[in-house]
Amino acid sequence: MHKLPRPTTEEDRAELKSAMRASVRALKASSFAMVTRVDEPALSKYGSLAEQAHFMPVDVLADLQKEYGHGVASPLLEALAMQAGFRLVPLVADDDSGGGIEIEHISAAHKEVGEGFAASLRAVGSTDLNTIREARREVAESYAAIARKKMALARQERNVLRRLA
Repeated sequence: MHKLPRPTTEEDRAELKSAMRASVRALKASSFAMVTRVDEPALSKYGSLAEQAHFMPVDVLADLQKEYGHGVASPLLEALAMQAGFRLVPLVADDDSGGGIEIEHISAAHKEVGEGFAASLRAVGSTDLNTIREARREVAESYAAIARKKMALARQERNVLRRLA
């Protein structure tokens, strides 16, 4: 049986590997390995460009997404959506009990935005794919941190509105 060329390019797959690394790094691989069915070395293979045949199974991606919290997309989910021509938008849950905005949300978002800004500056005029991909990853991480901050603000707003009603 003759196989047809894959619809994803090497660059597409490298982008997914990079987004996977960013997704797990944000959660700390050792911590995430404790709540999913694979161990830390397997997670490392999923993000390694040298391990072309190893990608994260969809059930482990589902575990990963649960760790990010409701309404916050991991960089990997964002990359998958973007490659398919979609942009993810969080849904507002009817029951999203939880706290509002905390200093940690703000400091994490501003740290990630700063890193995204610096990486983007390094990518200006660059012809090095690693530099450009690093900038895309850092920008994706900043979007994720901002999304977490935005969801916390929305929770706080709904909690205040419930008290006023």
